[in-house]
Amino acid sequence: MSRRPDVAVIGGGVIGLAVAWRCAQRGLDVHVFHDEIPGTASAVAPGMLAPVSEADFPDPALLTFAHEARRAWPAFAAELAAASGTDLGYATDGLLLVAHGVEDRERVAAMYGFREGYDVPPKSLDADELRAREPLLSAACEGGGFATEDHHVDAQRVRAALRAAGEALGVRYVEQRVRSLDEVSAESVLVATGAWSPDLHDWPVTPVRGQVILLRDPAKGPGLRHGIRAVVRGEPVYLAGRHGHGTIVAATLDHAGFDARSSARDTDALLRKAVALVPALAGHEVAETRVGLRPDTPDHLPLMGPVPGRPGTWVCTGHYRHGYLLAPVAADLMTASMLDGGDGIPAAFAPQRFRTTKESASR
Repeated sequence: MSRRPDVAVIGGGVIGLAVAWRCAQRGLDVHVFHDEIPGTASAVAPGMLAPVSEADFPDPALLTFAHEARRAWPAFAAELAAASGTDLGYATDGLLLVAHGVEDRERVAAMYGFREGYDVPPKSLDADELRAREPLLSAACEGGGFATEDHHVDAQRVRAALRAAGEALGVRYVEQRVRSLDEVSAESVLVATGAWSPDLHDWPVTPVRGQVILLRDPAKGPGLRHGIRAVVRGEPVYLAGRHGHGTIVAATLDHAGFDARSSARDTDALLRKAVALVPALAGHEVAETRVGLRPDTPDHLPLMGPVPGRPGTWVCTGHYRHGYLLAPVAADLMTASMLDGGDGIPAAFAPQRFRTTKESASR
């Protein structure tokens, strides 16, 4: 019978793996319980590290937290790359914000207008300036901006690197779907199961379905110079180069429960928006489609901290589209809370801000 670990992490996404690695660096015995379920958000994420262009819900606590995470990413990426021997595909060359048509200008401006005061605000660009930075953009594009502080990373490489770095320090990975907190025993237990967190406790976390497609250029022509966050006919789309001659296109938003099947309709919609922005993509092949279920909460803020009424148990979930961006800071804060009693987690993220069904029934 294996001995009781110091730390048990339930969930093998980017947050859970990052916390496991940090705890193992403290010399602790760490077990990660994870069963790869179709739709696991970390497995299909496009890898945007975008506190500017992705801040759809401009809560001050989340904006501040996101910018702290962005500032932590260079050192985190360097440390993880060295620990795992993995090239993370971490790119710091900024992200273009693009309005495809005249009617999209207002939406793009709203995407970054409230960011004043948070690090470096985006620089406004007209259509000619946009195409000077990204020659593959359509002549129909009407302008936008350049977010120098928005970066991107190969999300799947990061996840693999976190697992490798943890394994090097003795982290044990257990392929097991945990369906009750009573199944796991450890000095400290962390729930980091994303959209499936309500299976383990009565938290108001819901899945938001997103589809991603990977395109390959059979002609092996020049790829995108920058990541692009755009609005096309009122709808958002994200593009970024991958592995030389690939392009990743994301991401749809759909409240469809736990349906993790790819949709031909969503694939077609993403392709139409991508080709409208970058006409050269019309000749590319669809190499892969992926669907991820992002964990969202009613106020769109994470749930982070000790679980009320359950000593020795913590939760870190509900990061919606920001899991990879927030991972470095979230991992450090959760590790400090679990091991040192640290209280640096923003109060706005406290799990007890939501009254659970069980609590309501007891009143």
